[in-house]
Amino acid sequence: METPRVTSYVAVVSMPPVAPNPAAFLRPATAHDINFLTDVVIVTARAQGRLPEDFDEDEFRRGFAEWTSEQVAGHLPGSLTSVIEIDGERAGRLRVVRASDHMELAGIQLLPAHQGHGIGTYLIEELLVEARGAGLAARVSVAKDNPRARALYERLGFVVVGDEGDETQLEWAARPGSD
Repeated sequence: METPRVTSYVAVVSMPPVAPNPAAFLRPATAHDINFLTDVVIVTARAQGRLPEDFDEDEFRRGFAEWTSEQVAGHLPGSLTSVIEIDGERAGRLRVVRASDHMELAGIQLLPAHQGHGIGTYLIEELLVEARGAGLAARVSVAKDNPRARALYERLGFVVVGDEGDETQLEWAARPGSD
């Protein structure tokens, strides 16, 4: 009996696909993305009910857009801000800071329609694989009013290492033999 031949499909793209959705990709953010990156932060916080009653959206937009412009222009050492694209549409934001002694997940947001499908988990796991390979700790700070994100980080092996203001710091340390 002949063994069935498996043909693999290779998509012609410039970025590796993000699993589990083969139509999700990461790409470096550009100046063209700044308004979207600002929108995704506001939309996700609003959907979670995390915006304060006195939230000044115009002021936030100005400040966040200025800060994001610095990131995208490469003015923040080790910082890379990426756009998460799904089916060719911008769907989220990922920011990672790489330092000599650690990697920091400095921000991840997916628009609500794309949450709960494993994409964020996969991206964080990829960061942990990179950190482990480099023998570095991975860090993240999470707002105290964001229990869903904290639960995700703890499920992935992050542990609380401190509190500062309205944020909790978590760390994941590469463990020898944890592969």
